[in-house]
Amino acid sequence: MSRDLQLEADLTFDIDVPAGEGHPAAHVHATVTAEGNHVRVHSDDILSLVGQPSRAAVRSMAAQLARLGLVVDVSGPDGLIVSLGAVDPSPAHRLVTRSRHMRLGSWTRAAAAARARLRPSSRATRLRGPGLPPGTPWPPLPAMAPHPYVASTTHDPAGGGHPRLYLCDTSDPLAPWPVGVFELSPDGVTIGSGEGVGLQLAGIDDLQAEIVRTDDDEYVLVARSTRMLSTVGGQQLPEQILRTGARIELGTWRMSYVRDEYADHGRPYGGRIGGELGRQRTQPIPENRRGPSF
Repeated sequence: MSRDLQLEADLTFDIDVPAGEGHPAAHVHATVTAEGNHVRVHSDDILSLVGQPSRAAVRSMAAQLARLGLVVDVSGPDGLIVSLGAVDPSPAHRLVTRSRHMRLGSWTRAAAAARARLRPSSRATRLRGPGLPPGTPWPPLPAMAPHPYVASTTHDPAGGGHPRLYLCDTSDPLAPWPVGVFELSPDGVTIGSGEGVGLQLAGIDDLQAEIVRTDDDEYVLVARSTRMLSTVGGQQLPEQILRTGARIELGTWRMSYVRDEYADHGRPYGGRIGGELGRQRTQPIPENRRGPSF
């Protein structure tokens, strides 16, 4: 369904087109006028202004203009070349243009424009229609990969993904719980209330737990205290791999582990390639990694 658009415009502009491969520099003068649903575009060098759009792109633009109820006349120094949009072309024009929305102004001028468009020295596209995608290269065979991409290791030797802990003390249920952030390093961290630990928290054992990074690029919580529980997701385990959103509880302290998705992989070679029950290869240990592994 066409839309009832009413336009009013009177523009005059000049463009300096720099020299390029196959064509000299040029100065282009153009005007655009509009009244109601009729737009007129005139230039002394129309190809330098609009470039070399493909026939498919021109037909698509004409169809868009027709849906909007607009008519655009494109003319050069010798007169009207083509009208696009809500026009009523003759059967001969439809046959030549392969469009119901294009009407040629003159067979001679249209043929001259087509010949100029095919010259190697024609300038590249300067202006494009709204919303028109670029044309598809032909043939498309060079764009097809000869072999499918094979996902390889997801190890990050630098321990990337910005691993971190968001933590708060819940010892006073009536007090607000300010949330702090602790950045994890590839070397891991010891957690406790004693001297010399990496993350010192009051109210827990001197050495409550430790977060280590394994040779397969996983951050793991290891319980060190035998007096107080260290749980992940409510479970007490000697060692627990951490995933984004894991809830850690050490005494009255509550923590959430977060790591950016690209590094918080959880599965080797690109994730669950074989489905939830699929078997997957074990990734080799990175050459530059040495340390604890579980």
